[in-house]
Amino acid sequence: MDKLAPPINNNTSNKEEWFENLLLKKILANVWAIGDRLPTERQLAEEFEVSRNTLRGALRRIETKGLIVSKRGSGYYLKSTYLINNSDNSPGEESYERIMARLEAAYLFLPGVVSIATVNISNLSLAELEECTVNLSRAIFSRNIGEFKKQARSFFQIIAASTENQIIEEVVSSFCASSSLMFPDFFSFAEVQQQKIFADYVLIFNAMNNRDVQESVQRTKEKIINTSVALSELKKIQLPQTIEAARRKAS
Repeated sequence: MDKLAPPINNNTSNKEEWFENLLLKKILANVWAIGDRLPTERQLAEEFEVSRNTLRGALRRIETKGLIVSKRGSGYYLKSTYLINNSDNSPGEESYERIMARLEAAYLFLPGVVSIATVNISNLSLAELEECTVNLSRAIFSRNIGEFKKQARSFFQIIAASTENQIIEEVVSSFCASSSLMFPDFFSFAEVQQQKIFADYVLIFNAMNNRDVQESVQRTKEKIINTSVALSELKKIQLPQTIEAARRKAS
């Protein structure tokens, strides 16, 4: 295989971006199938003659897009090709109206996913879910929107993986990677809304930890409603009919 020369300059960010684009091209070319484990860090570093730091930075970039997932002690696995194969726009380029439409789709889909996951989730995955809630709290405290998005995405990907259904995982990954649930303007929301949205994660985790299916489903619905209302008020966008009806019923 011919190698592409990395940037000559010492800008780490440029090198990470170069290697990220290279890996994205390989994913687009279907070098790996969904569920496949990517080559090890050592193999990738040797093949493309990049440092481990550059490699890990690029992998983290791709993971935040929802395309790969890191499994502790095992490596990186291809999670989805949704954004590459099905969208000409990056998540950040989606209109707020489209994000709102995705939230409506999430409202109709995610509660069922959470219902299945609450029954099937392992103790190890519950521990990972708890770690996500702690990291979300830290990200809010430090006002680190990048870390907040990463942890919010991981939260629902852990839940989706607990269903042991690859199609469900792909659909949930597309929701998360599209920024629909990633709160592009989280720190612009009113403080009370920020607190409510974070509390929703804690409440979902507690319900799942107690194996309470009904409570898990209800808390998931409330989370999506709260997120939609916050975005609606911030951007002056009308709520989708489904979510508006649910909000009125809950109030």
